[in-house]
Amino acid sequence: MDGHMTPGRRSKVTGLEQAAILARDALQERPELCLGGLFKQGRPVALVRALLAAGGRGLHLYSSPGAGYDVDLMIAAGAVAEVFIPGVTLENRLCPNFRSAVESGQVTAHALDALTVVGGLMAAAHGVPFQPIDALRGSDVLRHNPLLREIDCPFTGRRIHAVGPIRPRVTFLHAQEADRWGNLRHLSTMVYADQLMARASDLVIASVDRIVPDDVILDDPTRVSVPSHYVDAVVEVPFGAHPTASFPHYAMDEEHIDAYADLGDAARAGDGGGLAAYIARHVTGPKGQDDYLAAIGGAARLARLEAQARAR
Repeated sequence: MDGHMTPGRRSKVTGLEQAAILARDALQERPELCLGGLFKQGRPVALVRALLAAGGRGLHLYSSPGAGYDVDLMIAAGAVAEVFIPGVTLENRLCPNFRSAVESGQVTAHALDALTVVGGLMAAAHGVPFQPIDALRGSDVLRHNPLLREIDCPFTGRRIHAVGPIRPRVTFLHAQEADRWGNLRHLSTMVYADQLMARASDLVIASVDRIVPDDVILDDPTRVSVPSHYVDAVVEVPFGAHPTASFPHYAMDEEHIDAYADLGDAARAGDGGGLAAYIARHVTGPKGQDDYLAAIGGAARLARLEAQARAR
């Protein structure tokens, strides 16, 4: 509502292609990209596809400790150089392209744990030079983790481990709702590390299933999960997390993810034609989200995912 506007305040709503170009240009300065969501829920897949179509390459990927389809897709498209993520999995099966790329040396996967990632994001968010981590004593992770350092505790003198700030150049998030100013509302419980990533990052771009009027936010401001001052751009992208879930709007598309994984397994066995066709059809080919949704099955498939979400 215009009556609530602050003089000089600017809407942060932009288009999907424009957001991808903004991210691509920023990542050319420093290639660290962080992805919100967790495993198969609330992943910013539409933004990932748009970045790939815009030519994002040589990326260093961070995420909440659990990632999967979107990271594997970026690797399949040849856009990733290094991965700093504790778990890259489809949960019920391995990520085929991630596995192949790491085994072949195409991608470097660093041995990290969840505490290191969360601790590094905390250090960046709090503006401190490091975050102490004391729960890893006795773990072999300490021998391989490139981000940890051993330091003297200033209070006890005991040797402890610490991680420096993880400050992604760009973070992609997905939420169910936002207003035009960039106030995000995660309507499900899967916020997880999204708030921390937003505070830690230089540039935050969020996709949302819908933009809501200002009064929706103002009537219940306590439901804002990531406030607008942490968000640089917001894109309205219906089904923007597909094939991952965005509860309560739509469930994860397990059939689509399994079919994609089958193509990755075939590529591992030497038949990469199906995977290349998938990327051409769903990543580089679509002219916007409407084309993508038509390519995955259109209204009938989307209605089924919406019904599955309501049934939970």
